[in-house]
Amino acid sequence: MTSPRIVRCGVNGDPPHEGKLDLPELLEEPTPEECAWARLFVERRRRQEAVTYREKAPHEYTVRGWLRGQEASAEFGRFVVFIRRCGYADLYYRIRHIYWAVDEYKYWTMG
Repeated sequence: MTSPRIVRCGVNGDPPHEGKLDLPELLEEPTPEECAWARLFVERRRRQEAVTYREKAPHEYTVRGWLRGQEASAEFGRFVVFIRRCGYADLYYRIRHIYWAVDEYKYWTMG
């Protein structure tokens, strides 16, 4: 078993911010069933606009705790693992994240 490739810079060549985790970029190919499940998760999930970033970087976010219960938490965790397993590395300014892109949107995890 080979270890995951570590990406040390973004697509624009910027180095990651000092102290930020150097997350592996696994580049696993998701199955069609996994992609369908992830799209359904996003569609059903409550999201809120990040008003602080409205002008600079408009986006929405969701929080694990907005839905209670083991099943909701497990589904959220499954989506996090999906992004980290099938995503790609890129930088937002100098902070590196693993993203999963589908349709015209990108998804990433925090923490």
